[in-house]
Amino acid sequence: MITIQTEIDEKSQKSLTKISKIVYLTLMIIGAIGLLLYLALGTIYENPYLDVLLLFAIPFGFGLVFYITINKNIKKMTENKFTNEYTFNNDFMNIASVKNGEIVGTQKLYYKDIVKVKENDEYIFIYPNKFNAFILKKSNASEEELTTIKKLLNLSK
Repeated sequence: MITIQTEIDEKSQKSLTKISKIVYLTLMIIGAIGLLLYLALGTIYENPYLDVLLLFAIPFGFGLVFYITINKNIKKMTENKFTNEYTFNNDFMNIASVKNGEIVGTQKLYYKDIVKVKENDEYIFIYPNKFNAFILKKSNASEEELTTIKKLLNLSK
């Protein structure tokens, strides 16, 4: 049985949402370019077919809304810091969320129910579903513990 604690803070959330932020920023830029093109060409030419360029408002709107939402959630993490305590067993892991020294939630997650596991230089992201992830800070585990955890999560290289 291995127990690892990870503080869920602004830095860990930024690492988790890094790719999503890039995607939404790209959508915003593409949408903005299309809308600017519509404005520029619309002032020069009077062609009803130019209205097709208004479709660029869709990626711009989605990108803007989701980019702002992600940034707001990251800022909320500064105020609502908590620590997840992960206990790895042979067939499952237990997650206990601790805030102000008190356990505020627990979850039992069988390895077979994990949807996806990703890792970067600092963290391992364990997805119990497509949209949420548990964040495990790799530096909080010894090399031996990390090797065992990766084997349990089928992340071994």
